[in-house]
Amino acid sequence: MTERTGSSGRLQLLTAGVALALSMAAPCASATTVRINFGGAAGNGYAELTLAPDPDASANYKPDFNATGNLSPWDPEGAQHITGAVGRFGGIAITGIENTAPGAPPEVAPGSWENLPKSFSWLPVGAGLNSYDNLFYADGSPLVCPPLGDPPYTFYGGFLDIFGVLFTLENGDLVHLWSDGVTTKGAFGPDWPGGLTFGLNVYTPSDGGYGLKSQQFAGAFAAVPEPGIVWLFGAALLGLLASGGVVRSGDRKA
Repeated sequence: MTERTGSSGRLQLLTAGVALALSMAAPCASATTVRINFGGAAGNGYAELTLAPDPDASANYKPDFNATGNLSPWDPEGAQHITGAVGRFGGIAITGIENTAPGAPPEVAPGSWENLPKSFSWLPVGAGLNSYDNLFYADGSPLVCPPLGDPPYTFYGGFLDIFGVLFTLENGDLVHLWSDGVTTKGAFGPDWPGGLTFGLNVYTPSDGGYGLKSQQFAGAFAAVPEPGIVWLFGAALLGLLASGGVVRSGDRKA
């Protein structure tokens, strides 16, 4: 049977469809949360991250050196604050994030310190320190620390930077997830394939502080799932509306 629909009826139908598609997509477009999946040697999990604008994110941030021993007054351009998280890791509930505790940057030479983000923080682990900043980059992280080492470490990219985020677990442990950046082939050994990779540590309460429970510098994974197809549906309807066409059940097209 051939459907008979006038131009006015087609317009109303398509307009309603577009409105529905856009209303379905609007929460995705304006949401302050983002879901990530991640895992590695210590286990797998997911987290719903709560994000907030970072008023200190600026192109003025430069990953170089300073003579003051202070952190930069800026965070890297494009950064957002991760202000909360819920989810699960290894079957244990993720209850939130460890608050940042900005500290002094490393001194690389007498009178010269690394210029690091304003959110850069230290967590004492055993006899050492581990860094984090709880920053998220929707468009990928830039280089956030001076390229030091031999050869210099120049990798960057991923929705986290090389300092990463600290999740709190229901059992008292902390999960540390960070991006090692988009690496070159052979960067971490002759068999290293290259590409974007992440690091994943787990810290457990010990003697009033934390001890290292699991360590994985590279080879962990993390991803933001692809958005739904609702925007494609809306775009298709918009295109159909613009063309004024409609496919009817009785029509046959070559």
